[in-house]
Amino acid sequence: MPYPGIPREKLPWFPTMNPEVCLRDLDCLNFCPYGVFAYDAETGRPFVAHPYSCVPGCDMCAQLCRGGGITLPSRAEFRAILRRLRAEARGERPLIGGT
Repeated sequence: MPYPGIPREKLPWFPTMNPEVCLRDLDCLNFCPYGVFAYDAETGRPFVAHPYSCVPGCDMCAQLCRGGGITLPSRAEFRAILRRLRAEARGERPLIGGT
């Protein structure tokens, strides 16, 4: 586990998809080795089926998305949340603003 003491479900690193710009090429689904995406036969689009299977820090699906329909938290946001969660895991009070 890359973040000892922090349950994966508390780490807000997973893709969100904008179906309006999805090209339905399934590049995200075919690329992701962690099974984050699944296929919706009704819409013909992939969707985020297993968000917590996403590896924190990986953004390859967003880079591969030619339609620009996949977003992830900014790395700065993620670092700030990670600092807060680490402090909580050590029993410290987080600083105001999460920094």
